[in-house]
Amino acid sequence: MGILGRKVLLLAGDAVVVAGALYAAPLLRFGLLIEPGSLFVPSDLATVFVYLVVFYLFDLYNLEERFVSGVFIVRIAVAVAVAAVLVGALFFLARIPLYSLGIFLLQGALVFLFCAAWRCAYERIAKGTARPRRLAVLGAKEAGRTFGEMMRGNRDYEIVGYLDDDEATHGASVGCAPVLGGTDLLPALVREGKIDKVIIAAGDEVSPDVYRRLVQAKFAGVNVYELPTFVEMTAGRIPVRHLSDTWLARVSIAGVRQTIYTKRLKRIGDIIVSLLLLIPATPVIALLCPLIRLDSPGPAVFRQARIGLRGKPFTLYKLRTMVTGREGEREFAGRRDDPRITRLGRILRLFRLDELPQLYNVLKGDMSFIGPRALMAEEVARFDGEIPYFSLRHAIRPGVTGWAQVNYPHGATAEDALEKLQYDLYYLKNMSLLLDLHILLRTVRVVIFGKGAR
Repeated sequence: MGILGRKVLLLAGDAVVVAGALYAAPLLRFGLLIEPGSLFVPSDLATVFVYLVVFYLFDLYNLEERFVSGVFIVRIAVAVAVAAVLVGALFFLARIPLYSLGIFLLQGALVFLFCAAWRCAYERIAKGTARPRRLAVLGAKEAGRTFGEMMRGNRDYEIVGYLDDDEATHGASVGCAPVLGGTDLLPALVREGKIDKVIIAAGDEVSPDVYRRLVQAKFAGVNVYELPTFVEMTAGRIPVRHLSDTWLARVSIAGVRQTIYTKRLKRIGDIIVSLLLLIPATPVIALLCPLIRLDSPGPAVFRQARIGLRGKPFTLYKLRTMVTGREGEREFAGRRDDPRITRLGRILRLFRLDELPQLYNVLKGDMSFIGPRALMAEEVARFDGEIPYFSLRHAIRPGVTGWAQVNYPHGATAEDALEKLQYDLYYLKNMSLLLDLHILLRTVRVVIFGKGAR
């Protein structure tokens, strides 16, 4: 079972145990069984949904966590408490009567116990018995070495060895795996059942004979992936340094396809949501503007030229968080102790309140809610010359938040730009309504817990 499958299993188990807790509480308290006609009514489904969303926000589906640790159990308890409060508020607003306060509290306690028990069982059974998928990597040069570094510490996959027709590499080691020999060994590895997948890390240098062996391996039940495709599937990013025009020409790029979502619904959603959010945001902005001026001299609203869709410049609006006149001191960009940021500015940045005026940019069409970060012209000019395929990020509107923003912290170096581009290209290739909703939930988690971008 893959990573996604295991996460779905974990989430499905949570749905079952939360529902079970809802129906077990009356039985334990009063000895009452729920009538079959009363099962899975809308209020119960809404309760389960709220619990699952809160569990996601508290990062309870991170398979890298140890589910039996004390810290994780405490996190479950806090998540259950928050979800219970939200459910209570939802029932109050919807005027749905609860059984009683005692039943409500008992349900929360049972949700905690059941979820903790389910995760302990999952830790000991599902995670403990899962066998790493065995990989053979085709190519022991730079791309192969980079792939080995990417997979270091990944408990879901194990590199059995490398295959390379360059005899100079034979007998050497790439990371923790040996170079087994040439690609002529591939049929034997498949026949003996020693590998589950083959990763092509040789770029466009694969000969027709090697492709013939790969076809035979595929029809023998071994999955074959190009390096960018496999990294995209397992890491949620696309390795820019190892892309090729051939790969980009073959794969589907959802963000530039002429679909109803990319060309109509996404923009309509941006307009509707920005209008709705501007209603409560406007008085907040009006309240913050004089406080910003009192905190440090200068305008409250910061305006700056940024590069948008298809490389066209636009004016971006933010609440000012820096000392006026120090914006150009880029050597401090990305530092937690950036001396340019004002006292109030740190608070605004912590809760993303400085980005509220960007709702106007979204309404105008300069930006979308979800997309790559809008960069300054000098950043684009610099990185476009250093990083391959950098200009592709301008094929879609920049976003207030995005896949790169929730996965990688802010930084101003070329290496930071390269890492973020890998996430931007993943989003560009896989843009969808579900991915956008996922990013919005991740953004909420980043704001609440400070995990990810800042």
